[in-house]
Amino acid sequence: MAESLRQIPARYGTVERVLHPRIGSMGRRLLACLPALVLGLLCLTVLWLRRPAPLGTIVLAVVIVVCGFSAWRWLRPVTVAITPTHVLGSRTIGFHTMERAKIERLVVVESLRRPARTGADGHRRRRGVARPYLWVADEAGRRLFRMDGTIWDRKSIDRLTEHLGVKTERFAQASPAHMAKTWPRLVGPFMRLPWLRPLLTGLAAIAAVLLLVWMAWHQG
Repeated sequence: MAESLRQIPARYGTVERVLHPRIGSMGRRLLACLPALVLGLLCLTVLWLRRPAPLGTIVLAVVIVVCGFSAWRWLRPVTVAITPTHVLGSRTIGFHTMERAKIERLVVVESLRRPARTGADGHRRRRGVARPYLWVADEAGRRLFRMDGTIWDRKSIDRLTEHLGVKTERFAQASPAHMAKTWPRLVGPFMRLPWLRPLLTGLAAIAAVLLLVWMAWHQG
């Protein structure tokens, strides 16, 4: 696990600043990994109670491992370190490194949320919870680095922008569709298509239930 500053190679220079998520982000992170946790616990319960055939055991074990890894991505310790030449973000193995010389500009959205929709009663309803986001772009507009608002808050993002001192394009509010249109190389598929992640999670849950039904029928 690469969250210790002692693990930063000396070739990146002396660390100038270190950022950690605030304790208040833990609730958002738990909420983000809740579907994976529920699905993993469901499969673990089935594995423990039903003792399925070898093929079913292998499938359930794979699902549990994938769910555990997905949850760990949100809950693991996270660190962003800034040196004179690089910005480093911790990941499961090693650090994601970005050369400061390649940074062309920063793109900050103080409140990113999907646009409001109009309900049957004519009232407009907001969709999703607003989060701050930061992207670091190179000269071609490609993403070099990202700070996700589920983990990081606005104060941490502002501290990074102030320390880097790079030209910053700031949006008070924006939707994923707007950012995908304005900065197509910054926004990933899960943000560009917000229904994709729930769809994949739902399909995995349906597959687990179908597997449970099949095992009950087969063993019965």
